[in-house]
Amino acid sequence: MSAQESLAPNGREAVPTITIDGQTVAFTPGETIYEVARRIGAWIPTLCYDPRLEPFGGCRLCMVSVEGMAGPVASCTFQAADGMVVHTATAEMESLRRILLEMVASENPRIQVDPLRGYASQELADLLARYRVAPHQRLAGAHSGRSRLDDPNPFILRDYDLCISCYRCVRVCAEQEGDYAISVAHRGFRTQITVEFDGFLRDSACTFCGQCVQTCPTGALADRKALRFALEEKGARSA
Repeated sequence: MSAQESLAPNGREAVPTITIDGQTVAFTPGETIYEVARRIGAWIPTLCYDPRLEPFGGCRLCMVSVEGMAGPVASCTFQAADGMVVHTATAEMESLRRILLEMVASENPRIQVDPLRGYASQELADLLARYRVAPHQRLAGAHSGRSRLDDPNPFILRDYDLCISCYRCVRVCAEQEGDYAISVAHRGFRTQITVEFDGFLRDSACTFCGQCVQTCPTGALADRKALRFALEEKGARSA
């Protein structure tokens, strides 16, 4: 493209635009569809996204339809392009999202958890309510989590029976804290979030910063202090 072709009729450099659900907006090259959508208030569901982390595209709930493309794309990893036309909530996209959520719910024994478990702990429950999906409603998946309720540390509850392998805890520990205390073992239904040698957090590189707790969308990692304090408060009121 020549310099003249990249200019708008007024002689200024043309600003790239993208149309999302009928709304045409300018964007900065390098922004993803999801980032642009969030900026203009367009809602796209996700369970693996954290704005502090590199895009991952693991849960696939953020899939959108882009005109001219054969299939849906993960909006959190797909960069916006000038002239792109995006549809975020077509009947096909909503149906796919519901199926994905049914698959997630099929192996999760408990959906409702105490909000005190963490900042993001209600994300899965909220999405299931929005899409009217109940655990084991239609599908019955094998359970992959294995809790470490025996971990004696007083800060973080490791209730991996609720884990959906979104890897947000693993990535926030590595990308934000640089500790690499949390890792992933095995594959498929044997996937397990763990620490070195499948041991206790106190014996790992964990600094108990709590970032993993606050990013977990299911409450699989929970704030033990908050839960303990609430229990003590309840006991004091009933005494």
